[in-house]
Amino acid sequence: MFQLAEGNYAVDLEEIEEGYSKQKENGFWSLRINVSAGHIDGLFRLLCRQVRFPAFLLFELGTNQKEEEKLRTSDQDPFHKDVFYLDGLNDHKFEEIYGKYRELLVHDGEICFGLGSHNGADEVYVGAYKIFTVFTDSPEKYERILQEAGFQELENMRTVRDVFNRENPGCRRCVKKNGIDIYKMIEELKKEGLYLAERRED
Repeated sequence: MFQLAEGNYAVDLEEIEEGYSKQKENGFWSLRINVSAGHIDGLFRLLCRQVRFPAFLLFELGTNQKEEEKLRTSDQDPFHKDVFYLDGLNDHKFEEIYGKYRELLVHDGEICFGLGSHNGADEVYVGAYKIFTVFTDSPEKYERILQEAGFQELENMRTVRDVFNRENPGCRRCVKKNGIDIYKMIEELKKEGLYLAERRED
C-alpha cells in the first residue's frame, strides 16, 4: 500500500500507486514520479547519481513566523516561501550533506528540495507531498533507473494531490529528526555557503 512521509497526511490513498509519467515541453523533458515513503531516500540517491556535477542543492520552505509578521499586515495578505541554494558541489560533498540530513528531508512535510546541475538541464526535485519531478534533456538515463527500481510509466498517473477534496483533505507539517527541524538545518547549512536566493509569495 502506498505510504506518505511522516509529515504528510491524506485520508484516502487507494487510487495512488508508484510509477511515473513524462512530457516534453520547450525541448526538455519532465518526469513526474509517485514514490512511496519507504523508497524516497533510495530513489532520490539513485536519480541524483545521474545529475551532471558540479551541482547545486536547493531548498524551499515557508518563511519563518517572525519574518512573516513583518511581511503580512492583514489576514488577506499572502504567505511567503524562501528559496535557498548551495552551489558548486561535487558528488562527495552532496552525499555528505544529504546523508547528514537525510531523515529530516525524507520525512518533513513542509520542505521541498532537489539537486540540479550547473551544466545543462539536469535536476531532481522533491516537491510537496514528496512528489518527484526530474527536469532533463536526457530522459533515457532516468527512465532506466526508474524501471530498474520497479517504477513503470503510467498513462494516467494520479498523485496524492489529484484526489484532495473536502472529504479527502491533505496536510503538511514540520517534523524533527535528530533534535533539529528544517529551520535549524538551514541555519547550519549557511555555514557551508547556503544562501537565500529568493523570497516569493506562496
